[in-house]
Amino acid sequence: MNTIKAATTSLVNHMVVTGLALLMTVSGEVLAQAPAGPPGPGLHAYTRGHAMRANPPDLLGGPLTVKVSQENGSTRLVLPGPRFLDPAVFGTPDSPAGFDPAPFPLLGVAIDLRKSRDGKYTFVDHATPFSDWREVGVGSVNMTLVDATAIDGDRTKDKIDFEATFELPDGNKYRVTCNQPLAHGMAFPFFGGVVTNHLIHGGTGIGTRLMPTEFTYAAFWGVGNIYKNGELINENHMIHVMVTEIVRGEGWKLQFDGGTGDPPQGITMHLMIPKYKPVPGKGMVESPLKTMFMPFPYVKKNIEADMKAAKKLPRRERKARLAELKEIKALMGRTKEHVIHATKDLKEGDKGKMYGMPFIHIMFGNIEMEASR
Repeated sequence: MNTIKAATTSLVNHMVVTGLALLMTVSGEVLAQAPAGPPGPGLHAYTRGHAMRANPPDLLGGPLTVKVSQENGSTRLVLPGPRFLDPAVFGTPDSPAGFDPAPFPLLGVAIDLRKSRDGKYTFVDHATPFSDWREVGVGSVNMTLVDATAIDGDRTKDKIDFEATFELPDGNKYRVTCNQPLAHGMAFPFFGGVVTNHLIHGGTGIGTRLMPTEFTYAAFWGVGNIYKNGELINENHMIHVMVTEIVRGEGWKLQFDGGTGDPPQGITMHLMIPKYKPVPGKGMVESPLKTMFMPFPYVKKNIEADMKAAKKLPRRERKARLAELKEIKALMGRTKEHVIHATKDLKEGDKGKMYGMPFIHIMFGNIEMEASR
């Protein structure tokens, strides 16, 4: 038995779907058939090829059980904001990469969503849940995972028992539960729903490329429920959790792949809830998170802090940074207007509307983890 104690520590309103493979299963139930025609680049073909495998192989060496807990420890809400584009993952305007088709921001980034300057990409022209801004809070988590199935198929032996509680900055309390693994992935493998000891994100093609490539001790993709102040607000929703190495550096800056070896050592847990849910016969469909949380006062505070810090830089750096922050401020202003307009006078069942911030990304910074066979 190994015990590890950590000492650490989007807005999504646009959908890019181009030839996306939506073949998915929940513990053996097929949700939707992949569309006709060739699959997209990356791991689409591999994932589709394993979709109906009746007996996916067991994990070599037998099942691995991972337990994670935190009791009233620190959390970080990742605020919606810009994500700068790593040339090692996204290339350059002359030689672009990382534009795998999938709903934004679950995998790649479309070319038309990229800002550039001087022959290089700068940041995503869209608010993301992977900014360098955060709000500190308190939360608890209890999770037990069993990684038994090695790769995707039409059934899985993997198991999830997950519950997390946290409070958003507006004072509302949330609880997230999940006990149903997604046996088959969407555009990239889900490894039967649970994966351990693996590289994901960044250049791997497994999960969003907006996070850097990071060693992941344990992760799951599953179907769960979200409660606000005790009331169920989203049922049978997509839930993604991962326990990873720390990939943020000085000033809490989210690193590029080349810098992920430099941050402080330790582990952290990410709870990520996009605005999608798996639906039988339809695959992954939009399902706005009904939080009604408006993050923009906290975004404004972070932009002002960045502006203040930029004014202390040397002249040439200061000029470039202030110009960049001017673009970011305009981007977040447009995002705020869109979200407020889409949320105002909202009625139950309104398609394409929002309920405040539609993507939750919470990091738990004081977890304890143990693994056993």
